[in-house]
Amino acid sequence: MTVLERVSGSLAVGGVPLDRAFAALQRLEPSAHGCYVYDLEQLEGRARRFRAAFAPLGAFSAFAFKANSLPAILECLRRSGMGGEAGSLGELELAEAAGFGPGDRLLNGNGRTLEEAEWVAGHGVHSVNADHVGELDLLQRAADREGRTVRVALRVNPGIVTSGHHYVATGREDAKFGVAPEEALAAWSARTRWPALQVDGVHIHVGSQLLDVGPLEQAVDTALSLADESQHRGAPLSLVNLGGGFGIDYSGGAGEFPLEDYAGRLARRVEARHGPEWVFEPGRWLTAPVGLLLCEVLWIKRRGGLRFVVLAAGMNDLLRPALYHARHRIVPVRPRPGPEEPATVVGPVCESADVFAEGEPLPPLEPGDLVALLDAGAYGATMASNYNGRGRLAELVVDRGRLTRARAGETPADLAARRREDVLEV
Repeated sequence: MTVLERVSGSLAVGGVPLDRAFAALQRLEPSAHGCYVYDLEQLEGRARRFRAAFAPLGAFSAFAFKANSLPAILECLRRSGMGGEAGSLGELELAEAAGFGPGDRLLNGNGRTLEEAEWVAGHGVHSVNADHVGELDLLQRAADREGRTVRVALRVNPGIVTSGHHYVATGREDAKFGVAPEEALAAWSARTRWPALQVDGVHIHVGSQLLDVGPLEQAVDTALSLADESQHRGAPLSLVNLGGGFGIDYSGGAGEFPLEDYAGRLARRVEARHGPEWVFEPGRWLTAPVGLLLCEVLWIKRRGGLRFVVLAAGMNDLLRPALYHARHRIVPVRPRPGPEEPATVVGPVCESADVFAEGEPLPPLEPGDLVALLDAGAYGATMASNYNGRGRLAELVVDRGRLTRARAGETPADLAARRREDVLEV
């Protein structure tokens, strides 16, 4: 998980003390009260570890941009040999801008648009995960116009139940994603209907933040069974995309997903099979531990025996606690001496859900102190909003001791500048 170190008494990332990093940001942004900080060297190490785990399968591993789409993060992962998985037209453009070539990017998502189909046909991708059979007609028309063959994997809903929050369970029978297995088998058998498409893949993604290999091994069972049945029907598959979902231990313990064990067992299981190409789409596992949310303490309030710690960052900056009831460790950057006592840690947003932790044991804190919310490198800044008229935070990266502002924070003036009075003809 997040590598914790202290330099001269301050929590540090990549050797850079966070109090000094925040002071440097405030010289550029005097009104800044928080920011995200990422360690690129740690990110490179996790990318190497992931690729090494699945190397025996010769797998194509594509980072899920929805976890963190900061260009500096994407470029670091590309240099580390990762591909990129986009879920929208915007993320496709980000992939190209970050240097991911046609064979290094794929498109996911369940609400395919004409513009996305035209983009992949015109620019090229490794493959597209089609969420339903009707999407094949859209992709066929776009590919035919461009004179390009587009490779497609059909997303199958396997009806696999996972633990954790309902919102991150994507393989249940009532989930919005994918087609029934029999519908996929029929489409593979009829794939000559789409001559501009190479419909030879299966995509199964059962959920996010998985710590147990069980659901993923069930997904492998389903994928291999479908591949065997499709082969039997005369439509062999040559691509199996098992998605992502590899979890981390937000408590800071040793309970993260057993990556190497899972990869080794999968490699041994399919050793006797000839092909197919294997694809994985990691997101959280790569970036969550390498980033944190750094912010000031605004107020300390006591009421009826409760201690409220009011942070400058809120649910608009880090939505996971409000949306998923998720917990992030909260660590003072430069702890004050004194005993710990429980605290309700909240943000400044005008919502009762704007709570990061209840009963959190924390040492004494005062207004102006800095705290870090750990393991926030995935689904943090990418899910941020301007709710309550709050600008999105700056994002900093540390690379071998060098600190860079990779994205500026938004000011109230930036938000006001979006105002328009464009008359539309109706």
